[in-house]
Amino acid sequence: MKRFWTIFLLIFALCLTLFFLTSKPFVSEGPAAKAGVADFRETDFSSSAYALSGQWEFYYGSLYTPEDFRQGNPEGMELIDLPGPWTRMGYPALGCATYRLKILTDPGQIYLLYIPEIMSSSVIWLNGEEFYRAGQVGDSDENTVTGVRNELLAAGSQDGVLELVVQAANFRMNGSGIFYPLLIGRDTVLAHHIFWQRTTVAAALGGILLIGVYHLFLYLFRRRERLYLTFSITCLTTVLRLGMESNALVQYFLPEGIGFILSRVFLLLFTLHSLCICLFMIQVFSIRLNRLLRFVYAFCFFLPMAGICLLPYAKAVNSMFLATIPYAVSIVLAIRSGKIGRDPYRLLYLCSMVTFVIYGPLSKTVFEGDMFVPGIVPNMFLLLSQCVMLSRSYAQAHEEVERVNANLEALVEQRTAQLNRTNEQLEASQTALREMISNISHDLKTPLTVLNNYLELLGDETIASSERERTEYLGIAYHKNLDLQRLIQNLFEVTRMEGGTVTYRIEWFSVDRLMGEIARKYADLIQDKGLDFRLEADRGTELHIDSIRIWSVLDNLVYNALRHTPKGGSIALSIHKKGDLARLQVADTGEGIEARHIPHIFERFYKVSHERGERDGSSGLGLYIVKTTVEAMGGTVEVESTPGKGTVFTVTFAARSISDVSYPAPANPMQERR
Repeated sequence: MKRFWTIFLLIFALCLTLFFLTSKPFVSEGPAAKAGVADFRETDFSSSAYALSGQWEFYYGSLYTPEDFRQGNPEGMELIDLPGPWTRMGYPALGCATYRLKILTDPGQIYLLYIPEIMSSSVIWLNGEEFYRAGQVGDSDENTVTGVRNELLAAGSQDGVLELVVQAANFRMNGSGIFYPLLIGRDTVLAHHIFWQRTTVAAALGGILLIGVYHLFLYLFRRRERLYLTFSITCLTTVLRLGMESNALVQYFLPEGIGFILSRVFLLLFTLHSLCICLFMIQVFSIRLNRLLRFVYAFCFFLPMAGICLLPYAKAVNSMFLATIPYAVSIVLAIRSGKIGRDPYRLLYLCSMVTFVIYGPLSKTVFEGDMFVPGIVPNMFLLLSQCVMLSRSYAQAHEEVERVNANLEALVEQRTAQLNRTNEQLEASQTALREMISNISHDLKTPLTVLNNYLELLGDETIASSERERTEYLGIAYHKNLDLQRLIQNLFEVTRMEGGTVTYRIEWFSVDRLMGEIARKYADLIQDKGLDFRLEADRGTELHIDSIRIWSVLDNLVYNALRHTPKGGSIALSIHKKGDLARLQVADTGEGIEARHIPHIFERFYKVSHERGERDGSSGLGLYIVKTTVEAMGGTVEVESTPGKGTVFTVTFAARSISDVSYPAPANPMQERR
């Protein structure tokens, strides 16, 4: 009995901890809205987050936009206490409505708004601008597209007034309107709480998933007992069902949220989950079902499954109550088996089953609007009790335990090594992420600071007193803006490259045509800088490249040469074929690069020096983009440089010769598509 009480206390402590970490609401009691206005001006946000509860303006059956409110007071205004469905106002669950709330906050402050699932599609405007959208809102089933998700968004205004206009439509699902509360808080508080709870839930679901997969493999490779298969399916369906339930954790994998089809899948998972739980109880208590009970079980599970596929959503949900009948039958049969009194572990499992059956409906009705993931605690209690039952079967298989003990040390070492490698990879990833964020912040701050300073000087008539000075300041601000645009474009390119979303269309492209476009694009720009620009190429040659992506290479090489070549210098661009390859070279007579920097200049965010990067607006991404793009097109890139004399970048591509080909330059360069 001592072992039993130890196990019971461990399960109880774990479930109680999980309840307070994941289910207990973290929202503090704050000012409630009155007559559609919530006043948070005197509210302390330093350590608390608050629900936007109270009286909202409510317009049932009408879909109003902020423009409608600016033109006058729309008709049909009522006050509704939120959170809660609009059915409490006596309206049918299927329909559409508009909500409106004015939030008074401290001027100039930025807040986070947590937007929960709004059944079953919604759009939100903040101060007249679209702020959030899930699905498509319409005034009928035909015009509505289901979309259920939640999001954490930043909001703020200079005058401190936040006006929310919410359109919601539900023509297919249970629940209606703003059933869960919208939350407001500072980023350091609200994001921390939500991240902590979601991380804990994800960890709990991850543990359940691992348990389920482990027992599935155990069934497939070792024991071949149906009890293990039933338990593994129970774990997997629990993870999927809870991931799609309150707060829709599945949206991290499906950014558009849960649509109409996935909502039906959720109901099927719910029914399958109930079936597995009942089957596990029957198997663990060795209960034999007669023909009548088999018919009852089949009828109560397969009829709801058919209803989920064929009936409207609301009726399909109602049909699922048939699944509660097998629960009651299974509990009665377990008690009548006479095996509970002699085994405290089976009594524990029976208690977890009863708790699950009673707590489940309460979590979906009374507690769901107030708790984060209310269903996770009874599910964890039930699964841990099932684990106890399975663990006892392990203990009874003495020979298998001996084989496991023999391999335990090697298995632990293997798992520890994997964990250490994973930790090292994670640490390296976190370091790279911090480094990237720091570099991006610094590179964005430099041109923005210069831009702001010169724009501020333009507004000071005592400093920018002449037209020449104003023109000079505008020119500097303009070029810093160009630097900022190039930085943002490079960041966008790097993100697409590392995300694997860049597509390349490799084809044979004429060197003659390419050189013509290069001359039109860069000649005037380079000569305006007081530099000599020379072009050389072998005519009748084609390069095997992407004719669009090649400009990412050329832009970064040419602009790099421009930044580092002083007035009076020269830039040369040449393409010469040798065998099956062509060498594209960009040479300048600039300041050059020291030899110790050459091995690293193609690394992301690498700069020869921070002072030089701040002076010329370099972000350290250009050459990284060059190398990545060239290699993606099947080429190579090299660099030679002598400090004080200049630098030569050589890009090599596959090439071929053609005969009797002429590419006349168009009369108007703007007519030629790049």
